[in-house]
Amino acid sequence: MPRKPRRTAQDLLIGRRLRDRRKFLKQSLQELSAQVGVSYQQVQKYESGQDRIPASILFSISKALNISPNYFFTRTLEDEVREAFPDITKEALSEAMAFLYWLQRIEDRTLREQLRAMVAHLSSTSGPDSPKSAASGGRSARSAKAAK
Repeated sequence: MPRKPRRTAQDLLIGRRLRDRRKFLKQSLQELSAQVGVSYQQVQKYESGQDRIPASILFSISKALNISPNYFFTRTLEDEVREAFPDITKEALSEAMAFLYWLQRIEDRTLREQLRAMVAHLSSTSGPDSPKSAASGGRSARSAKAAK
């Protein structure tokens, strides 16, 4: 009998996206499983990445969750942040995403730069092991401005 394929990072990502979308829509495992035609335990296995999702089931899941199948394969900014900061908490990730949303709404580039410099300063004074500003690669606000 052939061995079951090992879970891959892509299996885990697809499962996490499935769970996140289902929860966003406030659907229970039972509701989604009834729409797709599999047991709720099977949906749990898909969400955990324990089982790979066959293409036909993935298509049904996409329809049930009102999304394109591409949703499961496209990298997002959230994925990039999770990869860059693997220990980030859900709360910190949520705050970071909200901050980015607000930041991009500020049209004045000078004001955005001042805000970035202020946040970098506050983070560098909040503790002895605080990281330098990732946005400027550790440069000061003055040297970041001079580089422009």
